[in-house]
Formats: sequence, C-alpha cells, structure tokens
Amino acid sequence: MQIPVKAHYAAIAMLALAARYRDGELVSARTVSAEHDVPNQFLVQILQQLRSAGLVCSSRGSSGGFKLQRSPESITLAEIVDAVCSPQQLSTTSEVGESDLNRVMSQVWDDVIQQQRNQLEQRSLQSLLDQANALSAESMFYI
Repeated sequence: MQIPVKAHYAAIAMLALAARYRDGELVSARTVSAEHDVPNQFLVQILQQLRSAGLVCSSRGSSGGFKLQRSPESITLAEIVDAVCSPQQLSTTSEVGESDLNRVMSQVWDDVIQQQRNQLEQRSLQSLLDQANALSAESMFYI
C-alpha cells in the first residue's frame, strides 16, 4: 500500500491539533500550514474531509479554526487515512492474470496490505505525539 501524500498531510494536521488538544484552543489552517510546510489550499480541503468524518470540529471567524472532536488517545491513523483516501487509493493490486504465480503474488500483496492496515489501527495520535516528544528530548543539546 502506498500512502498518498494527502494522508501524510492529514496526519500532520491531526498531530498539530492533537498537540494543542489539552488547551482546547482552536488552530487555524494557516498556522498548521506555516508550521509544518503543508500547502494551505490543500490543507483546507483535507481539514474539511476530516470534519465530515467527525474527527475535527471547526469554528468560523477571525478567531476560528479547528480542533479535535475526540481525544488523541482515541483517534487512530487508520481513521485519518480512511477519512481522506478512498479504498482504491490504498490498494496495490489491480486486475492480474489467473496464473498460479499471479494468485500467489496477489496473496502476498494482500498480506502486506493487511499488515500495514494493522499498524495504522494500532497507532493513536497520542502514541505518535509521545514518540515525537521523545525524539525532541533526545535531540536537545545541553551545555
């Protein structure tokens, strides 16, 4: 399964919102775009898809923005990917022949896709934030 860049940007946006979840603050698409190098026009479309999927809520106006609808512990990467990608975008096999070799390789690719899916389902936004915080702590240089 090749994860589309749209899913990557959606995950980045959700992590940016998750980092501010405890504060309850709304985060503008422009802020996420500027802080994480995501094209703003593309990001607005992605955030609307995430809102339609019930993962984020939004408020309009000068002090408006987006925030998570649920806690970071309860949102998985699988939900985020599903919100912005169609199943066809995540499939690696298309119409293949009916030979034994084709069937064997199709089964291998299906197994790989299932393993990737399991990984996405096991990773919550909170676990990814914890991982990012650990990386940040490791890279700090003390004098």
